[in-house]
Amino acid sequence: MAALPLSVRKLSPELRVHLLFLAVFLFSFFLTWRELHILKSNYEDRQRAALAEMQSRLESQFQESIDGMIYYRRMLTYALAHPLDPHHARYALAQFQQLRSQPAWQLRLNMPRSMPINGVGDSWLTQDALLQRDEARLHEELLAALEFSFILQFSDAAADFHSRFWYTSRAGFFISSRPPQTLSAVSASYATMVSRPWFRAMATLAPPPQLRWSGVYQGAEKEGAMLTATTPILYNGYWYGALSMDFTQQRIASQLSTMRRSALLGSVLLLDKAQQPVASLDAPDGKPLSEKARQRLYAQIARQPQGTLRLDQQFISWSRLKNVDGYLVNQQTLAQGLRQDLGRAMLFMLTMWLLFVLLLLLAHQIIVRLVRRLSQLSERLAWRASYDGLTRLLNRSAFFERFDAEVARCRALNAPLTVIQLDIDHFKAVNDTWGHQAGDQALIRVAAIISQALREKDLAGRVGGEEFCVVLPETGLAEAQEVAERMRARLAAKTILVNASHAFSVTLSAGVASSEERGDYQATRLQAEADRRLYLAKRQGRNRVVAGG
Repeated sequence: MAALPLSVRKLSPELRVHLLFLAVFLFSFFLTWRELHILKSNYEDRQRAALAEMQSRLESQFQESIDGMIYYRRMLTYALAHPLDPHHARYALAQFQQLRSQPAWQLRLNMPRSMPINGVGDSWLTQDALLQRDEARLHEELLAALEFSFILQFSDAAADFHSRFWYTSRAGFFISSRPPQTLSAVSASYATMVSRPWFRAMATLAPPPQLRWSGVYQGAEKEGAMLTATTPILYNGYWYGALSMDFTQQRIASQLSTMRRSALLGSVLLLDKAQQPVASLDAPDGKPLSEKARQRLYAQIARQPQGTLRLDQQFISWSRLKNVDGYLVNQQTLAQGLRQDLGRAMLFMLTMWLLFVLLLLLAHQIIVRLVRRLSQLSERLAWRASYDGLTRLLNRSAFFERFDAEVARCRALNAPLTVIQLDIDHFKAVNDTWGHQAGDQALIRVAAIISQALREKDLAGRVGGEEFCVVLPETGLAEAQEVAERMRARLAAKTILVNASHAFSVTLSAGVASSEERGDYQATRLQAEADRRLYLAKRQGRNRVVAGG
């Protein structure tokens, strides 16, 4: 196996465990985030596809009605170019001449296959400059309207998507798939139709568009909100009137309800070209957007024909209709999304990841505690391998190992190095008189005094039963002798309690040797010379320091 990099080997075991678990957490987070992102993208694609399917089906309903209106427009234009002159047509024209002066009238043929032509009097038209009866064209238009009335009877208001179909003429009459029942209703209906913006705009647009959609507005006959599609009737450059179809909010909402798929659990909204609501299909648990979120949504819709957006913790998709001047919008809350297959899959994956993270944290805590205990055990074992358990000074092997290292360092720096060899006087008598426990207390006291007198870079070790050795790097003989003398004096001034009524004191003898004396940096010779001077101090009466001779 390849060795770990030096930077990694320097890390503590506990930090390595932290880094390893962090790497596992980040890796699992990345994989989970990636899968959730894929599921989210699939969810958005399914929403767009479901909305596109609903849009296609809704537009096909609109288109079916519009195709019928285009057919009627062609039929009317053809009838204007090729008017018929049968007996019932002559009768209708004669009837019109008798009725045209009345304020309101209905022209009904005594035939089951015709719809009534509804109109207002000549004087009524003088109130509006847009309306006029061109006598040169009136005969052909009435005949064409009569043919149109024969076909219009086949419209089925209950089955058709549009709720009503109109032909509104500038010549003061109209035909409706739902004809008015009274003469007063005739005037009111005609006045309403010719005042609508979709009708009056035909005179200002040159040429008028083949198909024009109104914005949402309230119907005059209690139909509620509705849209109207309009196409002009033109022949030889003259504008006769307009065919129009009304689509009520109720029928559009009913159609949306039948088209809804399980993928569209949220609210569905149809907006007109001015982004005003036409019809909506609300979900039971749907939540309305805030005013700020709605304004942001409408701004996005105005810029893009289709797209998606997240607002107020809701996913919104929209698409511009091709055959209708408006937009279809789906608004789905987070709760609705989570009830779908992909939402449940995302929730399950997120739950599994959170469970994995909890188990990972549990395993992390267990392993960190285990590593921490092993590290503490390793530190204790390493300490016991290098230090004396009683005095807490370096043991003999560790002391001489570091002694050699300091010798090499001082030699390289050409700096002096001094050794102090110490021994407790009459230590055997202490053990024999006060017992080995008192002897241990004496050793501990000596070790404490030695440690207090040393610098951080100095070395001290127990090299025998009651023998200690001290190494003072970058220190001369005279300075080391002063250090040894302070140790000796402090120990001699203290007593050691055996019990409440007995105490004793101990002294030490020391020998000091330095590399500056002969330029000798050999550790064994320096220690041997210090040991020789230690025994010289003992022969001279003990409790003293010898640094020469």
